Amino acid sequence: MENSIEIKNLTKIYKIYKRSWHRVADIFLKKKNYSQFHALDDLTISIPKGEALGILGKNGAGKSTLLKMITGVTSPTSGSIRINGKISALLELTSGFDPELTGMENIYLKALAMGIQKKEMDKQIQNIIDFADIGDYINQPVRTYSSGMKSRLGFAISVNVDPDILIVDEALAVGDDVFKLKCIERMEEFKEQGKTILFVSHSLFTVKSFCNKCAWIKDGKLMDYGDTGPVMLKYETFLKEERAKEKAQKLMKSEKKQSILGKEDILEYKNFRMIDSNGSVTDRFSYMEDVRFSVDYTIKKPMQNLRWCFTVRDAETNEIFGSDKRSENHKIEDSLGTHTLKVRIKDLKLLPGKYLLSGEIRDNKGALHFGYSNKTPFYVDSDEFHGTGILYMDHEYENN
Repeated sequence: MENSIEIKNLTKIYKIYKRSWHRVADIFLKKKNYSQFHALDDLTISIPKGEALGILGKNGAGKSTLLKMITGVTSPTSGSIRINGKISALLELTSGFDPELTGMENIYLKALAMGIQKKEMDKQIQNIIDFADIGDYINQPVRTYSSGMKSRLGFAISVNVDPDILIVDEALAVGDDVFKLKCIERMEEFKEQGKTILFVSHSLFTVKSFCNKCAWIKDGKLMDYGDTGPVMLKYETFLKEERAKEKAQKLMKSEKKQSILGKEDILEYKNFRMIDSNGSVTDRFSYMEDVRFSVDYTIKKPMQNLRWCFTVRDAETNEIFGSDKRSENHKIEDSLGTHTLKVRIKDLKLLPGKYLLSGEIRDNKGALHFGYSNKTPFYVDSDEFHGTGILYMDHEYENN
């Protein structure tokens, strides 16, 4: 299949100056007064014709920089981009508008900036007016428009110039729900026509629904590229991990770390390990495989009615399941000496991704508790895509 866009070893480096006058001094002095920021770092990707590609990444990951280089707004530091077809980009919907000109005049002005001749725009003018649906304001100066009206007009122009490649960067973040639906329906028509669409949105639901492929960019590097489901699953796991880090940092700032002394003189544990079905120590398990773990614990002072418990959390540390801490079924050996606790979590239906396992041994009153695992990470892998979220749910349906 022919590619619409071919990108090879694309790198964009910005010079970051601490003071504005360092830019001028840099021209005349050999000493470097700047640090380098790699907005994109050796990125290579080929995008076939007819692809609806969602571009994923946090703010500052390099998404907008990539789109600006594809559209020629900025140049790469190194690497190459080959474009096969006419591009229409919705990077900033209202850019290129003259506030003193009417909406109608701005349509021709923006078309001219896109390299489209007046005769060609004459054929599309009514489609643009109908799509924008701003009534008599089309003949009023743009300075009288609301931000939503400007966005409607900008989108209407961009999707009615018959592009081969449509680039949409957060364009649907503005406007009302009816207009957003109208935009999505228009882009669906583009998909059916076999046109290539590059779509950036922080609405992961919209990306999942609209895009058949996704590319995930992190710190300027391409982390993954492929079918939307599997790539989105990895990206959502990454986002959960990032949010968990933020929560942990806030907690460390707001609370002093507490330590309970003397616990090791009562009970001590060691050799916590996670084990697969083959008996190998690992942190990776196959989808639907039993998860086993064991820990050795040594009781040094007499205690009675000890119980064990465990908790499984997602990558964002949200609790998925926590066992009953007072269950009579979770009693363990409480005599002096060393013992081994072996656990098998059966029929695990966790979807592929990263998870955290915590566990405790405690007395029946909860006065003493000893953590044998504190958010130990483990991973569930699968060669197939089973859906999004955390747990797989068996389902069936009838259709008459």
